[in-house]
Amino acid sequence: MSFLKRLFGAPKLDGEQMALAPQVADFGPIELLAAFSEPRVRHTPGEQQRWTRALPQSYGETLALFQKQGWLEESGMGLLSVTARAEPFVATYRARLAREKVEAIAAVRGALAEKDTSRALDLRRQYEGRYPLGEVDWTGLEPQLSHSALTRRIFFLEHWLLDGFAPATAEWLKLYAAEQHLWGAFWQLDETEIPEAVRADFADSPLPRAEAVYWKAFQLGLLVDNQETWQRCKGGDHVRRLVIVGPDDEHTCEVCREILGKEYLVARVPELPLRACTSARGCRCRYEPVLESYEE
Repeated sequence: MSFLKRLFGAPKLDGEQMALAPQVADFGPIELLAAFSEPRVRHTPGEQQRWTRALPQSYGETLALFQKQGWLEESGMGLLSVTARAEPFVATYRARLAREKVEAIAAVRGALAEKDTSRALDLRRQYEGRYPLGEVDWTGLEPQLSHSALTRRIFFLEHWLLDGFAPATAEWLKLYAAEQHLWGAFWQLDETEIPEAVRADFADSPLPRAEAVYWKAFQLGLLVDNQETWQRCKGGDHVRRLVIVGPDDEHTCEVCREILGKEYLVARVPELPLRACTSARGCRCRYEPVLESYEE
């Protein structure tokens, strides 16, 4: 077969068919092609190796095939970009990705509604694992083995962050926070996606209600992450200190700004989130372990 290809040239490919193919070996090349929708240079050597392992042909052979098909063109400075001929089936592939994202989010949300975080994490991994590099561009980093157990803690939080909310609102916020924590990605909902009773509970917020809901859910996820970091460091002997890190922007209050960058012994670190925080977004500080040097 390779001899015939060399003799007669590359076969003519059907980009639309590839974009909708069920097998990663068939649609994987289109995902690589889509990476050049905006002009860019070739991937780094390490990234090229990852693509080579995921594609039927090597990274270089695949790009050369795209150029022979008239799907990819190279301009000055080594920039590669998708051609007008290839744009339609790249668009078809992106529409497919959008549909599959919606389906995956709905499936995970259903599992989390039943507080089944293990199944939810399996669904996330199955979704990401379908793609050439085992990842998609909108989710977080590869989750740790304990990630589903950590997400599950959100459902059982009893914390001052939820003071003043109706029980139904608190449960909805936990589900929203758990969903985004499970994905390792955070996004703001459209206000129409937020139950009316929840919107009513945020009526006095200085922020738009969708934004206020987002930051409250974000804080719940950050809370369990901070608790996990503190407990892990408290129970070990390789970390003696924690440093407080977080954004320092126009939304950071002076109370939080005062502790940013400071190091504390694990047993004496301030509890996060800071209850005294005055930011409308809430406290966004987090613990980060300070690794001990050999000299220490």
